[in-house]
Amino acid sequence: MSIPVWGLILQVLFILVISIFNNIRIFVLEHFSVYPVALFELFLGLVSFVCGIYGIIKRVNPLLSILVSLFGVLICLYFVIVYLLPEAGIPPAIPWFYSE
Repeated sequence: MSIPVWGLILQVLFILVISIFNNIRIFVLEHFSVYPVALFELFLGLVSFVCGIYGIIKRVNPLLSILVSLFGVLICLYFVIVYLLPEAGIPPAIPWFYSE
């Protein structure tokens, strides 16, 4: 199995985590912290992005590699928007870039 396909599998896992298995995600958020969920989602985005870039460099299925890397960037942007940016006066879930 090629590396971009592994990135695609990780992206499907991301979609499943935020849709079908959202109750597990909420359980972890309520009982532990926001950090495991956020870092797991960031890990999925970064690794899938790296798989896509590797596929582009090695010229393994170029169209799939480009799509995997673009969707990896979108997952990373999702992480930034959901966990690092404040919304309507509510402080962010992970206060790394926010100072008030």
